[in-house]
Amino acid sequence: MNASQESTADLTGGLNEVDVVKAEITRNAMKSAALEMNNTLVRSAYNPLIFDVKDFGVGVMSAKGDLWADAPGLPVFTGVLPASVKSGLAKWGEDQIHDGDVFVVNSPYLNGTHISDTAVYMPVFYEGKLVAFTGSMAHWADVGGMSPGGWTVNSTEIYQEGISFTHQRLNIAGKPNKDILDLIENNMRVPSIVLGDMHAQIATARTGAERVKALCDRYSAEEVTRLMDHVLASTERSLRAKIAAMPDGQRQTSFRFDFNGVDRQHVDHVVMTTTVQGDRITVDFTGTSDQSPGPINAGAEASAGSVAEALKGILDPHGTANQAHLTVADIVWPDSPSLVNPQKPAPCDSYGYLMTGIVESMQLSLADLAPDKVRAGGYQMVANYIMSTTSETENSYVFAEPIQGGHGAYPGRDGGCMMFVTDGDASNTPIEVIEQRYPVECEEFSLNHDVSGAGEFRGGAGVTRSMRVKQTNTMIKTAQENTLDTLAKGVDGGHDGGPTSVELQFSDGSVSHEKERISDMPVPVGTLLITRTGGGGGYGDPKKRDPQRVAEDLRDGRITLREATDVYGVALTQGSLPDIWEVDLSRTAELRAE
Repeated sequence: MNASQESTADLTGGLNEVDVVKAEITRNAMKSAALEMNNTLVRSAYNPLIFDVKDFGVGVMSAKGDLWADAPGLPVFTGVLPASVKSGLAKWGEDQIHDGDVFVVNSPYLNGTHISDTAVYMPVFYEGKLVAFTGSMAHWADVGGMSPGGWTVNSTEIYQEGISFTHQRLNIAGKPNKDILDLIENNMRVPSIVLGDMHAQIATARTGAERVKALCDRYSAEEVTRLMDHVLASTERSLRAKIAAMPDGQRQTSFRFDFNGVDRQHVDHVVMTTTVQGDRITVDFTGTSDQSPGPINAGAEASAGSVAEALKGILDPHGTANQAHLTVADIVWPDSPSLVNPQKPAPCDSYGYLMTGIVESMQLSLADLAPDKVRAGGYQMVANYIMSTTSETENSYVFAEPIQGGHGAYPGRDGGCMMFVTDGDASNTPIEVIEQRYPVECEEFSLNHDVSGAGEFRGGAGVTRSMRVKQTNTMIKTAQENTLDTLAKGVDGGHDGGPTSVELQFSDGSVSHEKERISDMPVPVGTLLITRTGGGGGYGDPKKRDPQRVAEDLRDGRITLREATDVYGVALTQGSLPDIWEVDLSRTAELRAE
């Protein structure tokens, strides 16, 4: 055996001799293919939620549906794409999948998320043999249903949430399936945007397919599959070794929701018991509430994908994601249908709160076992919708926007500001794009430091985002959660981050502070929607923060003089120049001794 070869057990249990240089070339080629898919979707999508915010994920999967490679996007989407493909294989069987077919699926019971997150994928054939799948999952601007744009806040069954696709064919053997395309066009409020994004997803899958075929030209389909089997197996060995290096232990974490949207007497909570033993991690959801009557349930695939997302960030933050990352944790599900593994027809449209909660709880569950790798808790996701879909004289539109907030602090550094929830790569919609495309005016976009959790290392700041309505027949919908039981927990003496708050200011001067989600509320022209997103938790005792950094925080407007004294125990005096603060070392020592 030469220096570039090694014997390795493939995923079927056999022993294969693999050229590790070729394996690394193949791994990177798959990653490059996914990156090209990402670029294709960004450049051809119609909706700013996709081409600017990047509310999508792309993936290259094996012929069995195992993830080979992904690209920057929403990690949970990458996590559920393989499950989407596998459920298609289970439905049709390989013999009913043909070259040129393109499939669509968005059922929460098949891909785990909510009905707006639509997966479009295609098989890749080489010399007549199925070798891979390529596809993407993206948030469609509308899917029909009782609430424009999806994210229904008060649905009680899946049928209210929109049209459900269960692996129907958009293309049949390379030709458009006009029946399904007509069905889509006539069930969406903004069909031109939806169809444009759908065709962009088809183009994205084709881009990936061409790159996989080019790699098969180079190495043969059989060798590409064997090399990627090696990549997945070696990734799993690496992950197992990192788990084995952690001390054995167990910790239970939990979080509860403010309101499920329909039943105020029903208190919903998620319980997670995380156990590390040897090279295994087990996450047990026993004790979690039964499936909710409101739309805060999340399919099992999304729940498992959220666990995998958190673990990847802890164990292998810089590696290209593949199937090994998705299966490294052993999941124990509740015996009956629950919030994390509901059954049809449970509503799932507001699943994202649960997804975020799982990621943040996974971080906290390993805070004692991997303190050098784990951050404090981050903010709960929040999104706003401004839309007009009923006017006969004005343009219909659906403006949907997830809004950034504060990340939890790490040992050694402050938490990030303007982070998207659960470590995703989504960004804010640029103000210029909003005001050019929609009858909406942004009056403020600034950092909100009031919600940052204090600590030796401070939690990240939230943001203030203010939008004024400019068109008649407009409705507003908001998504905020965990304002009572914040996810942004501090770690090792750090303080919790503050929650999100929403305010409506009307043209007559009246103000409404919204304590819970707004559901398709008609508002007059001139209404100002103000969203102040939550901050991240702090890490470590605030009184251990470097006093000079506290002086800089005051100078930069992150804290007040009173906070510097009362929370951080630092005495500051005005310097000789404006906005310059000097540390009184002796008085600071006295304050911290007290």
